[in-house]
Amino acid sequence: MTLARLVKRNILIYARNRANVFFSLLSMLIIIGLMAIFLGDMNTDNVVNLLQEYGGVRDTAQDRANAEQLVLLWTLAGIIVVNSVTITMSMVGFMVEDEDQHRLSGFYVSPVNRAVFVMGYILAAIIMGFIICLLTLAIGDLYVWLTGGSLMTMAELGRILLLILLNVFMSASMVFFIANFVHSTSAFSGLSTIIGTLVGFLSAIYLPMGMLPSNIQNALKCLPLLHGSSLMRDALTKEALLTTFNNCPKELADGYREYMGITISWGSHTVSSQYKVIFLLISGIIFIIVSALIQRKRNTVVR
Repeated sequence: MTLARLVKRNILIYARNRANVFFSLLSMLIIIGLMAIFLGDMNTDNVVNLLQEYGGVRDTAQDRANAEQLVLLWTLAGIIVVNSVTITMSMVGFMVEDEDQHRLSGFYVSPVNRAVFVMGYILAAIIMGFIICLLTLAIGDLYVWLTGGSLMTMAELGRILLLILLNVFMSASMVFFIANFVHSTSAFSGLSTIIGTLVGFLSAIYLPMGMLPSNIQNALKCLPLLHGSSLMRDALTKEALLTTFNNCPKELADGYREYMGITISWGSHTVSSQYKVIFLLISGIIFIIVSALIQRKRNTVVR
């Protein structure tokens, strides 16, 4: 019961604070703005030019319509991954706020196990992150349908929901680990701004993977964010890719997938979806274990 009350308390604090909601969604709004003003047309033009140059005789109008749907779904995948980080970071920030306001000390000297309080923050972050990402998916899928695309099938929806949960779990674990090293609300606010800005680059959303230098690409491939983005992009764009690159050489579609970060390669080997899932799960578990060790050793006293 104590855990359920803590989770409910953290969720209600987030939902009631409009500023928290706005700033946790700010990175998503920036991505939408960039895509609407500049990056969306650029990515669409790149696809159309690629098809016209290497795809043989094509219907330009149909190619552009297909390319717009593909880029839209690719962008939606990125927005979901960004939300999984920014929403959970905002939720975990309540732990820092409680410490800054000396409430955490009171929690920790109570007869309740310290792990219950830790899980209260993490579970609230996962639940709220999943809800916001689910709403983002629903709005995005409706927009795709209204612009001429097709709604997801139940099988596709089931797979994407599992991937959202996986991304949110890893993100919540990661930001909770980071929050252990911050002890004031002002410092955490600045850190949230930095991470909210960087997440778009770290998951190769602002710039596709193919536009980045090879050493930067290799560094990003070591981070779980890129693998989470890759899984989400693959799930959301699979059918759109088949439609867009219909009657094109397989090498053309494969090259585009790698350029846009839909697939990840090490040398001549393509990283499998199973490996990405395992990498995300292990990363999340490691973040939680290390965070638990830090919390266990933290000397928190009532002030």
